[in-house]
Amino acid sequence: MNPQDVEFIFQSYITFEKKLIDIFRVVPFSKENEAAWSPELVNLFLDASSLIDSVSRSVLGGSDKLKIDDFEKKLFGGLELLQSRVVVYIYPLQLITPYQNYRDPNGWWTIYNSLKHNRIQNYNKANMGNTLKALAALFLLLVRNKEEEYSKALFRFDWIDTGIVPEFFHEERSGEPWSIWYDSELFGTHEIAKNIPEDLDKINPALTSQKFRKYFGRFNP
Repeated sequence: MNPQDVEFIFQSYITFEKKLIDIFRVVPFSKENEAAWSPELVNLFLDASSLIDSVSRSVLGGSDKLKIDDFEKKLFGGLELLQSRVVVYIYPLQLITPYQNYRDPNGWWTIYNSLKHNRIQNYNKANMGNTLKALAALFLLLVRNKEEEYSKALFRFDWIDTGIVPEFFHEERSGEPWSIWYDSELFGTHEIAKNIPEDLDKINPALTSQKFRKYFGRFNP
């Protein structure tokens, strides 16, 4: 993928994330507020979900004939997106699995397709919880993509917490799974899915980042 396209993708993501953070400042994210919706959330949810669609098509060759089954079999599975967890930098820390049940009747991907066909009938399903999952799913797709321009973008936007120099970063992460932690402003995750356990209290902080440890409150396991 050419550098301008990847720059557009990352800048779009950052714009989406800032909008969601601004919404959280007005309506804090919590279990009680997950079902809250607004017209701004509808647009944000559609933008994030649509970019997942577009990035996936681009990685797999750009064909309009590609479907979600193709994404899952040829892309999501190989990147271990389906089982990966993401930390949400809201205190206390939240832990979500963005692609878990995402194609179920009430999953965010199904809701995305419903909204595309009838926004008026389905707008209230683009709520705070589903928008957060869709944006976290996009974050996972961007950090796990192994194309060289994506590796450069991760360095450029300061999404990695590692001492490795840029010249070797892409080569290292393109081989065997490597111990890398990724951070955006709102999300954090590990390159290796199993390094984020279901019980966040059992995580090894040494495998995370300075930002995570500040939220988590300790360095040692």
